[in-house]
Amino acid sequence: METPVPTPPSLTVDAPDGVALGVFARGTGPPLVLVHGSMQDHTVSVALEDELARDFTCYSMDRRGFGSSGDTSGYRIEREFDDVAAVVDHVAGLAGQPVHLWGHSFGASCAMGGAARTPNVGRLVLYEPSLGLSYRPGSIDEIDAAVDAGDNDTAIALVFREILGVSDSDIAAMRATPEWQGRLAVAHTVAREARAEQDWVWQPGQFDGIDAATLLLSGSDSPDELKDITVSAAAAIPGARVLVLDGHAHFAHRRNPAEVAAIIREFCDQS
Repeated sequence: METPVPTPPSLTVDAPDGVALGVFARGTGPPLVLVHGSMQDHTVSVALEDELARDFTCYSMDRRGFGSSGDTSGYRIEREFDDVAAVVDHVAGLAGQPVHLWGHSFGASCAMGGAARTPNVGRLVLYEPSLGLSYRPGSIDEIDAAVDAGDNDTAIALVFREILGVSDSDIAAMRATPEWQGRLAVAHTVAREARAEQDWVWQPGQFDGIDAATLLLSGSDSPDELKDITVSAAAAIPGARVLVLDGHAHFAHRRNPAEVAAIIREFCDQS
């Protein structure tokens, strides 16, 4: 079986430090930038995009180190904030209007930081950002060691099991999907993002620069720490509010993309 040829990005945006960021556009309507979370590139959001592309022009970026985007040494999460702001500003220039912005998990953290660095965000929707997430002592080093040993499978499984509370049976089911190979390909990004989360310290005024109307989503069945971080994020953004998704955990946008798309659509349509 031949290896599929990756689809080239619709456009490339240069980050302030020179890293080239691939962005994939589809749909018709107001611009909406989507920022994916850890352990998979922009394709993780395809089901949600299928719903949103009916009403928005979706611009899904590959974060640095993922898919079509470049990377550099000396990782800092602030560079990811700059990346999101650069993509938002570029798309806003193309569209001639402010951009709606969506982020999930670590991608929500990056979107949050990016929104504080640009005036071009109209509406901001964040699903369980992860700034301040704690890890079992030694677990990040275990992830690094597994990657260094070429055991990317163990590195990815550690995050799902210990942080997101995914059962071994569900992890086994995930291993049987084509997506798992995509996760293995980006295992080198896991430890650096985990350290960025764990080292984060919430301080007054960090996100006062966000002037976009902001909605945070949280699953009723998500781990308590993710729920608490979502509340902390809402408190840090002027005027933000939290909507709890009953019966969902950390992946409602994948389990029921139509429901999450309807929430995004309604929020972005508000005047």
